[in-house]
Amino acid sequence: MSSFATVYPILADRIADQLPDLWVDLDQGQLDPDALEQEYPLPFDVGVVLIDFDEADWHDIGQGIQRGDCQVRVTLAVRVVADSYQRSSQRGAALTKLSLLSEVHRALNHFDGDGAFGALVRTYSRKEVSQLPGVWVYSMGYKVLLTDTGGYDGATQAVSGLEQAGRPGFVLP
Repeated sequence: MSSFATVYPILADRIADQLPDLWVDLDQGQLDPDALEQEYPLPFDVGVVLIDFDEADWHDIGQGIQRGDCQVRVTLAVRVVADSYQRSSQRGAALTKLSLLSEVHRALNHFDGDGAFGALVRTYSRKEVSQLPGVWVYSMGYKVLLTDTGGYDGATQAVSGLEQAGRPGFVLP
């Protein structure tokens, strides 16, 4: 079964393995203005990555199994207190923080979750409005193909059509 609950820990572990200094979490509105006064503030100085599932377009392939193109949103929030203007002596430090966006993308680009889901393909990146002074917030969207067997009806049958999507077929119990 590939569900969001299956995909999230694989993505979070991938980012944490590749970029161990970053804080990685499921997006639960931590950047919303009301949440910013939380008891345990997020470590924006090292960088925070939040993962969310924006939408999925599902299609039945039979037996209660669905395949869908899912949009995964990965948000990086990092505090940048260094000046970034042209001749600033701090410019390098500011740009190093901004390069974290490329490093997160490198960790996810075409990552396929060891067969748990299809390869991630970035579809957009954009700067978000930040509610915290000095915190830069950028989001990247990735499309990924998921096959969800959560609605499987229990009959024993080989699932066809998975080979056509670049995945080996499998037999469900």
